[in-house]
Amino acid sequence: MKGTGIGMMNEELYSKASYALIVAGVLVLSLFIITAPMHRVLTVIPDDAAYYFKIAQNVSEGRGLTFDGINRTNGFQPLWLCILIPFYSIVRGDPEAMCRIVIVLQGVLLALAAVLLNAVLVRFFSKRAAFVSLLLFMFFIFVQAANGMESAVLILSLSALLLFGARTHMLGPRDARRDLILGMLLGFVVLARLDMVFVPLVVLGAKFGGALIAREGRSVRVARSAAVLCGFAAIFVPYAVYNRVSFGSVMPISGALKSSFPRATLSDYAFSTLGKRGLLGLAMAFAYLLWRVVRPRRPMDPPGNAGYFRSAMAVMACAILLHFLHTILFMRWAVFGWHYVPYILFGVVMVCEPLDRLLSCMTVKRSGFAYWIAVAAIVVIGCSSVFRNLNRSPEKSWHVAAYDAALWARQNTGPLAIFAMKDAGTFGYFSERSVINLDGVVNNREYQAALREKNLNGYLAVKGVRFIVQHAFWNRPDIISGDYDAYEISYRSRLFDSDSEPVVLRKVDEAYRSRPYFDGPYETVFIIWNIGRSE
Repeated sequence: MKGTGIGMMNEELYSKASYALIVAGVLVLSLFIITAPMHRVLTVIPDDAAYYFKIAQNVSEGRGLTFDGINRTNGFQPLWLCILIPFYSIVRGDPEAMCRIVIVLQGVLLALAAVLLNAVLVRFFSKRAAFVSLLLFMFFIFVQAANGMESAVLILSLSALLLFGARTHMLGPRDARRDLILGMLLGFVVLARLDMVFVPLVVLGAKFGGALIAREGRSVRVARSAAVLCGFAAIFVPYAVYNRVSFGSVMPISGALKSSFPRATLSDYAFSTLGKRGLLGLAMAFAYLLWRVVRPRRPMDPPGNAGYFRSAMAVMACAILLHFLHTILFMRWAVFGWHYVPYILFGVVMVCEPLDRLLSCMTVKRSGFAYWIAVAAIVVIGCSSVFRNLNRSPEKSWHVAAYDAALWARQNTGPLAIFAMKDAGTFGYFSERSVINLDGVVNNREYQAALREKNLNGYLAVKGVRFIVQHAFWNRPDIISGDYDAYEISYRSRLFDSDSEPVVLRKVDEAYRSRPYFDGPYETVFIIWNIGRSE
């Protein structure tokens, strides 16, 4: 729809504005990441991101799939790690430099995703509507997803899947190669985040279900569905077989610890970490499916219309609702905000259709005025959101305390010193020391067995652990003040729902103590104990 009249731009200007917006987003993110002090950078990077950095570094240096350099692990989302491994093999630098470079790399991946999404939307809707969707993406997904986690590669995978379907007319005639590629793209989506398995489940369920109830061309439909399944299997099955052969289970250790499937747990994690944006995306997915069910039956949309878009959005909405249902039923631990990034992405993309309809129903003058008021509001709110995200206080981030402690370890312990810690990502990566993960997400089943058998102290001795690290003491003013003699801590096996025997840590063995800081609402300190084992 070409714009005319006051307050409107032509199609070419919308295209230029879209690309300028994407380039500006990459430049702003890169400028912050490259120039900000490391303490500021760490406020936007979750501790778990450093697990990827360290494992990729270890693989590139020939140590294999290990976080601590001692224990093999598969506690990661595979596609993002597969991208990082060759990156770490080619690019060399200290941990701080590599961390900055990786985040800039994610900015580039997200910019590519924005280009792909915009290419999808302008096929079906006016560039005015697509530009609003792009604004929402850049302000409310782009910066937040460039955090070292797998979100960027997941968004890119979903964007590529949407564009492939739009350009190859997935609802059109049979093409075996196209169906195979569709399945392969679905496989990459799952390898980007394993809990996105609901996307191919919905796609394959719809395809096989439609084939079985079809009155004509049933065999052709079944063959097309089988081709999609084969493409998916070609990508996913090697990973599943590797896990089963090498680690004894198809599910990685991180997933096994977090999920109680098939036993329901009804955890409140899903609601406590969903956030306003995730909740809005979830509500939009539910509303979209409801609209698809209750709207009047219409003839199939003609080629070039929004038929494919609506089908794709319905698939994504179903996958989101299934994902959320699985989360509230089976995810018992460690569910964070980035798990819901696809919900926000769905809302950002889906808003294009009702917006385009609304603009087309208004007069040129009224739509132009309303449009730019809406754009201005998005820009103001979005800039405020980005500023808050990039301007978090280092004094309120335990990641900063972990980084300071890591620098102490790097400067005051030998290269063979072995540490053990829960939430060990930031400390383990920046300390450049072996740090055994005590919550288990990047450890393995041997550690879980030691917890269940109440042999943690023996496990630590066998592994040669010299230092125990703890970053959070909730409601323990005696620890925070240092007015204690001994502190007993046990660690929980999420795999077996059991606790280890206590490890006794004494005040006289403190090797490092940070100044007080806040971990959420709790004042705490970061402590390293020397438990008396030689390096």
